[in-house]
Amino acid sequence: MTSIGNMNAQVIIVGGGIAGLTTALTLSHVGISSLVLERSNYEDESGAGIQLTPNATRVLFHLGLERPLVEVSYEPQILETRHWKTGKVLRRIPLQEIVAQYCSYPYLQIQRSELVRVLRGECEKQKKIELMSQVDVAEVEQSKNTVNLYSSQGKFVAQMVVGADGTHSTISRYLGNTEEPKFSKWQAWRTVLQLPSSDVHDLSNTNVWCGPTGHIVHYPVNTQRTYNFVFVTKSSETLSSKWKQTGSISELREYFDGWHREVNEIIEQISERHLFRWGLFHHARMKMSWNHDRVVLLGDAIHTTMPFLAQGAALAIEDAVAIANRMKTCSMNVHRAIESFVACRKKRVERIQARSEKMGVIYHLDSPWSVIRDWGTTWAVTNLARDVYAYETD
Repeated sequence: MTSIGNMNAQVIIVGGGIAGLTTALTLSHVGISSLVLERSNYEDESGAGIQLTPNATRVLFHLGLERPLVEVSYEPQILETRHWKTGKVLRRIPLQEIVAQYCSYPYLQIQRSELVRVLRGECEKQKKIELMSQVDVAEVEQSKNTVNLYSSQGKFVAQMVVGADGTHSTISRYLGNTEEPKFSKWQAWRTVLQLPSSDVHDLSNTNVWCGPTGHIVHYPVNTQRTYNFVFVTKSSETLSSKWKQTGSISELREYFDGWHREVNEIIEQISERHLFRWGLFHHARMKMSWNHDRVVLLGDAIHTTMPFLAQGAALAIEDAVAIANRMKTCSMNVHRAIESFVACRKKRVERIQARSEKMGVIYHLDSPWSVIRDWGTTWAVTNLARDVYAYETD
């Protein structure tokens, strides 16, 4: 098998999604070259929105991406919580105001495909980054000073490998992470709608509908009236965590039977071919190996997180700047940099994973506990801004 690709790359990154592309950019900013290997074409086809909290936008803005991101995203001003049956607005939280009080960077909502496009475009401008698509990594082999990757496109060699290849990571399996996460019995459905019916309540705000058997989150992802919808329900069957499972409109309608009429109006506007669902799994407290010698994991490859705090992508973005900073301060001493990175990130990641799972319970409280939840929503968002969003990766 012959060696191909950028033989001058100091780091090979496996995975060209949000985690991998951001890592390539953070490494480039500290003078480290990388080769990114992606199994597809660097295009996000999930049809999903994403919330970029200030701990994520801080990193992305420092990479010079403020203007392109702001142009294709939406900054929410108000977060509304609503009663699942009556549709009544329970709380109107001044999200933008709270974020501005505790954070130096904004809270943005954007389509994942647009975020990946912006990251990829910036990577293509950098001389120290090479992108390769349609590469399936099959085997990893380490020697004293290098790591060899064997793939569908040949052999690649570098001083270090970063596994940023998602929940079903090949590199994670190489590190011995074969334990299967436990299915939570919850499933999430997602879709993006353009110009929904004007009969639906003000969609310019971020909305969270809470009920005892599920919840709904919807928000604008740009200024062109494109909206992301996520429906979370119990599941009567064990599902895969893969994102490309198509959903059934009739099944979704059945789960939300009895909810407020606006919920049903939204469901009726969904195109079934653009409705996807996936299973939610408990990854917190799993015994996972973050690294071995010159190989390290980051993002969903090591710490897949429940979506209830909107921190999955943000944690991956934090990881990216953390590993780059460690490589710089450790003067490319790979072992020392990796050990420092893991020590830096593990505690925060595990804390947010556990907190996200608790939030999943809080979302679905029934009366009278739901009244206490609703009363404390503004406090909870303020606490998130201070404790999670204001975090600065060193």
